[in-house]
Amino acid sequence: MKYKILIFDLDDTLIDNKENVRAAFKRMLAYRGLVYSGSEFEHWYGIDKRFWSDWQDGLVELPARFKHEVGKKSHEYLDWVRAQRVLLYFNNSIRLEYAIELNNVFMKALGETIHAIDGTHSTLQYLSKRYKLLVATNGPKIATKQKLEKIGCRQYITEILSADMFGYMKPKIEFFEAIEKKYADFNRSDYLIIGDSLKSDVGFGMNVGIDSCWFNKDNDELDDRYQPTISIHKLSELVDML
Repeated sequence: MKYKILIFDLDDTLIDNKENVRAAFKRMLAYRGLVYSGSEFEHWYGIDKRFWSDWQDGLVELPARFKHEVGKKSHEYLDWVRAQRVLLYFNNSIRLEYAIELNNVFMKALGETIHAIDGTHSTLQYLSKRYKLLVATNGPKIATKQKLEKIGCRQYITEILSADMFGYMKPKIEFFEAIEKKYADFNRSDYLIIGDSLKSDVGFGMNVGIDSCWFNKDNDELDDRYQPTISIHKLSELVDML
């Protein structure tokens, strides 16, 4: 194909995010002296997914002290945002400071136990010899780097582009504008975005005029609002396609 640069999503595209979140959730509960259960994990996982979806849609109300922040955010801002999931899980029965502490335990654990999606290593190894590979994620850059190192794939990725670098999350246009500004020779036709999320990855590509590949590993039905350029069910399909 015509592409020169492939932009991969991370969670549920290169790594099995649910299993990583499960391990981190166990660590957070143990830190608080609580016992893990599958039903409680599903409760946490649902809160986590809904919160970040609401965040992308601008449905989370910010305290007045943060409303002036644009672009790259302060550590205090990021701590407040990430702690909100913990507060929701514990029904606001703990202090914000302790929620931040628990979230820090959770975030650290996310970078320790990593499960790769089938075919990640061999696919990236092959593609890295033919394309420049980037990772664009709404997760923290440090945790992303650790995850890629844990699955033995960091050497295949030229650069990590993250929401905490730019201050905006996919699929916001500002995330794209930050990428465009970063690369002086940026040309939309050179890029292909690859990810599992119709909203954050395919929608991101549609928002900015870049081709997209939907990684539909769960064989979901396509939402008519989204139009991926190509679709795959296994990462290894990219080897033949590209």
